[in-house]
Amino acid sequence: MYLSFVLGQLIKDPEGNELGRLDDLVASPAPHLPVISAVVVRVNRQGNRSISWKCFNYDPDSERFSLAVPVDQATDYRIGDEDLLLKTNVMDKQIVDVHDYRVVRVNDVRIEPTGGRLYLVGVDTGMRGLVRRMGLMHFMDKLAKVIKVKPDSHIIAWHDVETFERGVGRLKLKVSSERLSALHPSDIARIVNELDPDQRADIIGSLDVETAAEVLSEAHPEIQASIVENLEDELAADILEEMEPDEAADVLGDVSADKREDILEEMEPEEAEDVKELLSYEDNTAGGLMTTEYVAISKDLTAQQTIEKIRELEPSAETVYYIYVTDSSEHLVGVISLRDLIIAQPDTPVEDFMVSKVVHVHLDAGVEEIAQTMSDYNLLAVPVVDEENRLQGIITVDDTLEEILPEGWRRRVPRLWR
Repeated sequence: MYLSFVLGQLIKDPEGNELGRLDDLVASPAPHLPVISAVVVRVNRQGNRSISWKCFNYDPDSERFSLAVPVDQATDYRIGDEDLLLKTNVMDKQIVDVHDYRVVRVNDVRIEPTGGRLYLVGVDTGMRGLVRRMGLMHFMDKLAKVIKVKPDSHIIAWHDVETFERGVGRLKLKVSSERLSALHPSDIARIVNELDPDQRADIIGSLDVETAAEVLSEAHPEIQASIVENLEDELAADILEEMEPDEAADVLGDVSADKREDILEEMEPEEAEDVKELLSYEDNTAGGLMTTEYVAISKDLTAQQTIEKIRELEPSAETVYYIYVTDSSEHLVGVISLRDLIIAQPDTPVEDFMVSKVVHVHLDAGVEEIAQTMSDYNLLAVPVVDEENRLQGIITVDDTLEEILPEGWRRRVPRLWR
């Protein structure tokens, strides 16, 4: 039985007296599936009455409801915080379909009779549910025979759905954080992009911090700020600390000033300082694009010592294309590639195989200059220096691509180095 079929039914008592029309069904938590505990009847000129299920009969053959007691003996039911109004809180609401990585609308609600009770068993998010609600099933079935195309039903079992923020009427898919985390971050981001701000924050908040950071990185830029605005400051800080400093700065640059300051206060001092520095640079300049996470070593180290330091630092993949060599004052004096490091004899000093003339850009370099430099020298990353040639950060090729490609193409480019 579908909710759309019974809505609007005229409710009569055993003597044929009319009470009103069925306006909603109330489902209450039960051990296996929610059970229908009350019927909401729209009584003429008196508004709605919620009447206990004990006062009703239900005929599964005709799928009709009727009062089992006289109208004046019908017992009212008090709707509790854990109760769910199926029409009000479920119909037309959105849920997340993790199988297809999309947000879908509930077009109808599936209810089944068992042992003299009615149970909420699922929701229909397919076109057939919408057609059924419009009262066009008879016409559609005839049309389907002619055109040989049948509108689909897409039933999602109630075991896979749960209400959230009851009374507001939002729904989400009931997925454990482990199951959700098992999805690829880009798939989770695709889901998050379609939700409203509060739902986005709830999804992000259900993930472990590392996964949440990856999902936030994959979300649309205009949505990233919305998510962070709706997170608790401490959680937002934890997530942003897991992101590359340049990405964290990009996100914080789009949130309100008060929220930004509150989050920075919650971040670890070192990470917060890196992000603050990046926020101080103009957008679309080397300073605004660079990340302050890179591997820098002294020229006095050997190849083996350098490898051991990299193992200790555990840098992210995109920040270890090259290892930069600096002096005691952080001046950039050389660079080595991973290939050169690997093939060097373990006891060879870095100074013996580093490249001394390092291609670089300055903090105020524009996007076109950066892209041209990386293209001319076939670089996967380029170091950024200040006026005194002190290393300030690096810009990776994917960050450059994101800036120079048209908006419509940015999401099509795989994040190969993330």
